Amino acid sequence: MKPENLNDNAAKKNANAEQQSITIVYDIPYRKGNSKAWRLDLAMPSESGKELRPAIVIVHGGGWAEGSKSVDVFQKMMIDYARKGYVTINVEYRLMGEAPFPACIEDVKCAVRWFRAHAAEYRVDADRIGGYGHSAGGHLAMMLAMTSASAGLEGDGGWDEYSSRLNVAVGGAPPTELGQDTPIAKPEWWPIGYISGDQPPMLLIQGGDDPIVRPELTDDFVEKMKAAGANIEYLRIDGAKHGLAYDEKLEITDPAIEKFFAKHLKP
Repeated sequence: MKPENLNDNAAKKNANAEQQSITIVYDIPYRKGNSKAWRLDLAMPSESGKELRPAIVIVHGGGWAEGSKSVDVFQKMMIDYARKGYVTINVEYRLMGEAPFPACIEDVKCAVRWFRAHAAEYRVDADRIGGYGHSAGGHLAMMLAMTSASAGLEGDGGWDEYSSRLNVAVGGAPPTELGQDTPIAKPEWWPIGYISGDQPPMLLIQGGDDPIVRPELTDDFVEKMKAAGANIEYLRIDGAKHGLAYDEKLEITDPAIEKFFAKHLKP
């Protein structure tokens, strides 16, 4: 699969002159198998050199039942952070219509293991890999940060000698627990089941008027994590709804996310 320079791919991704220093590879398979969901896009600075670079894993939302890495918001973030010096991947995963829980968790964990397996190829520092997700993607990014192989969520995708755990994570409007009696409301599939002071640094962003993710559940999760001694930052914006850190209040959330990643990953 030949990397494409963003300038050569302008028609496909509506690139502009400012982004000519970025190289993108689309639809890289991160595991073997028949699912079309086992693909990711990768963006990185085009300059040569030997210095290792930090990385960010982007996980789309959509209620685990819809959504795609091709959504403009996630494509833009992938490009923007590559321009800031990060190597970024934008991950597709199986939705519930294709495979039941916890397949989505297993898939994104496989993608992170693939990333570490190819760290030398892309000059990635395997100890400086962060993640961002919104809504369902926020849940998945948090699970990537909070769960190790002992949780039994690695799946069968391969690259087992590498860790699937992120070094830091950002969750926008993140479901920390399902909050209702359904077959997928198992604590082991949700961040609430992994409260600990030993978790990697996290930034959670929550709208006070979110009609989908109940703010009180995020409040409770953050309080429990802080009580356990975890390194967790919380940005709660009253009046904001579910689009927070996605397409709402970006003048507040974008700088907060950039500052958080720079603080912990040091591009």
